[in-house]
Amino acid sequence: MNDFFYQRLLAAVVMLAGISACGTTGSGRGADLPLSAEPLTGKFIWHDLITDDVAAVRGFYGGLFGWKFEETKHPNGSDYTLISAGGHFIGGIVQLDDPPGIEYSRWLGYLSVPDVDSAVKTTEAAGGLAVAGPLDVPSIGRAAAIQDPQGAVVGLLHSKIGDPDDSVTPVAGHIVWNELLAADDIAASGFYQSITGARSRTIQRRGGEYIMLRAQGRDRAGIMRRPLDDVEPLWLTHFAVTDPAAAALRVADLGGTVLIPPSADLRDGTMAVVADPSGSILALHQWPE
Repeated sequence: MNDFFYQRLLAAVVMLAGISACGTTGSGRGADLPLSAEPLTGKFIWHDLITDDVAAVRGFYGGLFGWKFEETKHPNGSDYTLISAGGHFIGGIVQLDDPPGIEYSRWLGYLSVPDVDSAVKTTEAAGGLAVAGPLDVPSIGRAAAIQDPQGAVVGLLHSKIGDPDDSVTPVAGHIVWNELLAADDIAASGFYQSITGARSRTIQRRGGEYIMLRAQGRDRAGIMRRPLDDVEPLWLTHFAVTDPAAAALRVADLGGTVLIPPSADLRDGTMAVVADPSGSILALHQWPE
């Protein structure tokens, strides 16, 4: 990535203003986003799909999950697409062309943190970097995007209007989990605890230990050691489907790619890993579990 692309990503982070446009229940819009009274630090509270082909991904996700889309404008004039599923907003789509020689289309999740500036300083001290921000987001709070010390990119947000709360029951197409594939899961756990205030607990899964980040009495995200050394550390966003095998079959028909099909060896066939037409990687997660 280069400085020009960082500046473009900074513009994408500013798109978080879309939250303020949909955070009022009964606003008359097609979907709502119930907000907590206080920030839910340690929780993933918003997701943006950063893509170089908005039309292609709209067709893909609309066909796969039945999403609805609403075109909006940021105050700076840039286009922003709000995504809704089951009557609730779940994220947005940002057009951002890839820099030369780099495929950057991805899902970017935003973690609620107590203090964005402090989190960025902690990141830089640990060997990571600030990709965008920190900056003030009008009507919302303060935001940034970072590359953690192992190279995974994630957004940070401290909201002054509350965070999307835990009252919504997930349906097909909702985001139900976020999972870090880390080079060093123990070090990653310590880092994310330090910037969010979350605590960790370790469970045993097939293939080894799995770390849960926990806040407000709930498991908020998972961390595991990446399966292969050549896998770039990344945050993998999980989307609810009733049947991962059937959903994976639709992926290819809709222009996506099945990277890891459901199998008994992959969490007993309850998930698949796929890529959308612009190359963004996501997981199809059986729900209810």
